[in-house]
Amino acid sequence: HYADIIAALTKADHPPSKVAAELKRHPSTVSQIIHGTSKSYDIATYISSVTNIPLNRLWPDGRYNTPPKRLREMHTA
Repeated sequence: HYADIIAALTKADHPPSKVAAELKRHPSTVSQIIHGTSKSYDIATYISSVTNIPLNRLWPDGRYNTPPKRLREMHTA
């Protein structure tokens, strides 16, 4: 649930506004990722790293189970 993600970020001293500033993204973009209305592997993995919670626990619907094609190709080259 998005509230759990926000709480985890706040506990990690990285509220969504700080995530947006650190990644140089608009706060609404970060909010859309947290709420699940948009998708960004980069933002999601950053949130996962600062909260120390795996992607599949933050977004159990599986949207981030597979890295985007550009990352998969980099690791196989």
